[in-house]
Amino acid sequence: MGQTYANYGIDAPDVVKRLVILGLIGMLFGMTLIFASNSMPRLLKILTGPALSIGFTFLLAALLMIWGSKFWKLRLRDKMINELTLRGDEVVLDVGCGHGLLLIGAAKRLTKGKAVGIDLWQQKDQAGNSAEATMANAHIEGVADRIELKDGDMRDLPFEDKSFDVIVSSWAIHNIYEQAGREKAIREIVRVLRPGGRISIVDIRHAPEYALAFAECGMKDVQTKGPNFLFVIPSYRVIATKQD
Repeated sequence: MGQTYANYGIDAPDVVKRLVILGLIGMLFGMTLIFASNSMPRLLKILTGPALSIGFTFLLAALLMIWGSKFWKLRLRDKMINELTLRGDEVVLDVGCGHGLLLIGAAKRLTKGKAVGIDLWQQKDQAGNSAEATMANAHIEGVADRIELKDGDMRDLPFEDKSFDVIVSSWAIHNIYEQAGREKAIREIVRVLRPGGRISIVDIRHAPEYALAFAECGMKDVQTKGPNFLFVIPSYRVIATKQD
């Protein structure tokens, strides 16, 4: 059977994998100390509680990240899209669209408009990340006719100035590790946004940096909202509007 429901991927899969491995090591070590307690030196026995606690904490963090990827981020997506109060005729850009979480959420609210997604499709950022997976989700959600996908880097967006009415992004910009690169991405986002257009971003780090960069680019009504702990690490939203 083919895919029958939209799959928006596990975010930061390598982090989740490491948490699971460390959690299992801690739990197994703690259980080993319990069952071998009679032959263990007193010093090792003392480590039983901490080993079990640490192992449980890592496994819980992994579970929360998986739950966040599969369920909680859908609720936050709906909240972000609702706040945009789309008319239905906008041209929307999702920067670092991944499996299409915000891209498809926006496309569902469009009647005459179009939603464009751009990504480098890096597997380390989201498990199974590919344009094919995103388009499969779009077909399942019934919005493939309103979606266009592009390969590209957010630091050099392949679009004309003032091309979009709304720009969104979810947990993507932080994957640029250099501050100069993130600031370049912000400037590119502002460049391709039309006057009066709106921006809504959610990310796990650098929210104050994004807000400052938007303000320096002349954006108005710049706000930072949060935190939200759906991926354990706090997520913040940054919203802004381009001057008319």
